[in-house]
Amino acid sequence: MNDKKKDNDKSRPGLISEMVIEDKKDRNDPAGLLVEPQEEIESDDFEKQLQITLKETEKGVLSLKNVADTPDQTRSWQNARKVVEEFKPVPWFIWRLCNFVLGKPGKINQVSEGLVFGLRRLMFAAASDSVLGSGEKVNNARKALKILKPDTIAAVAVIHAICRRLSSRQFERIWRPILDDAILRARIGYMVAEKLEGFGSGRGMLAGFAGRCGLAITITSGDLDQARAALEMLATGTDIKEVGLAVYDCEPLQVSAMTLSAAGCGRDAAFGTVSYASEEPESVISNDEQKNWLIAFSVIEKVRMGLGEQVPDEYWTWLGFNSEAERALLLDEARTITRRGHEWKWLG
Repeated sequence: MNDKKKDNDKSRPGLISEMVIEDKKDRNDPAGLLVEPQEEIESDDFEKQLQITLKETEKGVLSLKNVADTPDQTRSWQNARKVVEEFKPVPWFIWRLCNFVLGKPGKINQVSEGLVFGLRRLMFAAASDSVLGSGEKVNNARKALKILKPDTIAAVAVIHAICRRLSSRQFERIWRPILDDAILRARIGYMVAEKLEGFGSGRGMLAGFAGRCGLAITITSGDLDQARAALEMLATGTDIKEVGLAVYDCEPLQVSAMTLSAAGCGRDAAFGTVSYASEEPESVISNDEQKNWLIAFSVIEKVRMGLGEQVPDEYWTWLGFNSEAERALLLDEARTITRRGHEWKWLG
C-alpha cells in the first residue's frame, strides 16, 4: 500500500477556478477552490516571519501562569513549533486575510475584494452553503461578499488552506477520518460561537477545527511506523495527548495552538486554546479574548462528545445561550450533525 496515494479525489467536486496558475489545477488543491496569487506565493520573508511568530508564541506560552516550564514541556513545545514550521499551515495571502479580519481581539474587520483575490471559487462554495450562506447557487464575488460574514470567510479560507496542505501529505488513510472530525467540530463551533459578540462564528469554527487538526498535522510529520503506532493507540481509546507525547514527543493541542498562531489568529487564540489542557484552565488565561477561545473550545469538545449536560451554566451564559430551550436546540442540532456528518466536503 502506498500511503502517499490520494484516494479521495472521486468525492470532491470538480470546481476549477477561472484564475488558474499555468492553466492547470493546483496539485495541492484537488477541488480547485483556492489559487495563490503568483506574486505572493510564500516569500522567504513570510517564512522568516512565521518562524519568529512561532518562537514568540512558544516563549509566551511557557511564560503563562500555571503552565509548567519543565524540560519536558519545553521540549514538547519546541517539537510542536518545528512541526508547524515545516507544515506551513497557510500561505501569505491567507495569513494576511485572517490577521486583518480576526487578528485584533474583540473585533471583526470587514473584507474587501482585494483581500479575497484567489478565493472566488471557495467563496462561491461557502456562499452557496445552506449553513454559511444562502443555500442557493452563488457565482458572483460581490454577491458572495454580501452574503458571507467576514469572520466566516477568514475561517473558511484558513481551514481550506490547511486541508489543502494535508492533501499533499502522506498517510491519508490515517489522518483523513481525523480531519473529517476536525471539520465536524468546526461545524459545531459555528453554532456555539454565533451569539458571542466580538468573537463570532468564524472564530468558533477555528476553535472547533483546532480540536483535531493538530493531531492530523502531527501524524503527517512522522514516519509510517509512528503513524501506525498512533493509529493503534487511538483505536484502543488512548487520549490524544498521550498518543502525541508517546509517539511524537509533543501534544497535538500544542500543534493546534501553534497552527492558530501561524494562521494569523493572534496569540490569544493560541493561549486560550492550549489553556484547555491545564488542570485549572481559567487560572492560565489573562484576558477576555483568551477566555472566549477557552470557553468556545471547551463547549465544542463537550458537545461533540455528547456531554453537553456537563457544560457549566457560566459557559453557556458567556456564549449567549441564556435559556434551556436555546441550549437544547443547539444540542439537538449537534446530534443531528454528528449522525449525518458535517456535509462540508467542499471545504476539506
